[in-house]
Amino acid sequence: MKRRRVKVGGGYEPFWKVKPVADALVDNDTEFRCKDCFGEVKLLGRNGKAGSVPYVEHKSPADSEYCANGMLFKKATDGREPRPSQRPVE
Repeated sequence: MKRRRVKVGGGYEPFWKVKPVADALVDNDTEFRCKDCFGEVKLLGRNGKAGSVPYVEHKSPADSEYCANGMLFKKATDGREPRPSQRPVE
């Protein structure tokens, strides 16, 4: 999730913080990216139904196909190598 910190010369600068999905949902964070490929992700499991577990999905299937933690990458059997997103979130 995206946060701000104080710069040495004054003002603020953005930085990305890694945190569990459940914590991000509780904190009502709004900006997210994958910690591995830096692509766009969406948080699911906000409704809190009994037995549901919060999780993250890549918005782009191409990111999921080549992200080391993407479901499509894990299912692939062609020996592909992970790579950063073609459209990273800054």
